[in-house]
Amino acid sequence: MLELFEKFAQRHQPWRRPLLVALVLSAAGFFAIVTLASSESLDNWLIPSVLLVLWLLLFYSGLNLFAVVPAKADATHNWRQRMLRHLHRGCYHLFAWFMMLVTVAWALTSLQLIAAWLRIM
Repeated sequence: MLELFEKFAQRHQPWRRPLLVALVLSAAGFFAIVTLASSESLDNWLIPSVLLVLWLLLFYSGLNLFAVVPAKADATHNWRQRMLRHLHRGCYHLFAWFMMLVTVAWALTSLQLIAAWLRIM
């Protein structure tokens, strides 16, 4: 599973900068909406701006987190190096499961928020 995440992150590394720019601009837009918009405009654009910021943050953090996954331990390393490598990869496994759970939870929450936004509009 880690290799799959690493391949995806490495294949999409050229998108890191545009994603960061989009994230910063959408976060600025979110804060502008929250601080400067009237209550009617806030009701119309709060949900889409939150969805955009959090999806961009999720994708950007995934690309950064899994860009370089430590290699598997091999027999040429001593016991201590193998154990450290296993622990390091174990943390990445936990990150991968956490990322998958957050993505599923955020997808379900996004569907609910979009349905609520469509009822408002």
